[in-house]
Amino acid sequence: MKQDTTQATPFELVYGRTATLPVEIEIKTYLTEPITEENFQKTLLRKTYNLMETLENKWRKAADNIQKSQEKQKKRHDNQLSDKPVEFKMRDKILLHHTKAEKQ
Repeated sequence: MKQDTTQATPFELVYGRTATLPVEIEIKTYLTEPITEENFQKTLLRKTYNLMETLENKWRKAADNIQKSQEKQKKRHDNQLSDKPVEFKMRDKILLHHTKAEKQ
């Protein structure tokens, strides 16, 4: 399930791919490229570089989405704040807070 803020699943951000369910393992799929002893090293390096690039792009996109979400939340919060100052009258009860007293 994709998260609203990052637009990705936590598994995707860690491993760079979607999760494979146990049922999907039973379904046989064809390899896109046959792996032999000669091309094993080259294939492994290519897949590693692709994974690193994919992860980096996903992390950047998630960071951008988080930044946009935070800006949106800040704007929504700021709109809820009242711009007019609070006016107190004589005999109004208020809460007095001493920060210095708490530190001692």
